[in-house]
Amino acid sequence: MARPEAIKSGYFVAISLVPGTAPDCCYIGLVLAADEYGLRINMVEWDNELDRIKKDTQDLFIPWININSMLVCTEEEPVGRFVRDRAPAWKKQVAAMEVGG
Repeated sequence: MARPEAIKSGYFVAISLVPGTAPDCCYIGLVLAADEYGLRINMVEWDNELDRIKKDTQDLFIPWININSMLVCTEEEPVGRFVRDRAPAWKKQVAAMEVGG
């Protein structure tokens, strides 16, 4: 289980969930809050037409117990590359592991 102080508000994450937890196996988002109960993220995706991050209108709360693993982008890393390339590729790999496993 991740410690709340290791994941901070403002980080971007790709979160792999324990199978059967939610409709999708992995969510990509901006961390809005992290506490002893879990993470609240705003789901994001890369908008190719505008060449920028597009945020969702709703937030998602994920309890720590439901998190299997995370790919994390801190403020020291290029956010655009993470949201556009790395996180979606990781999400596909996670999905393939679930189907193949």
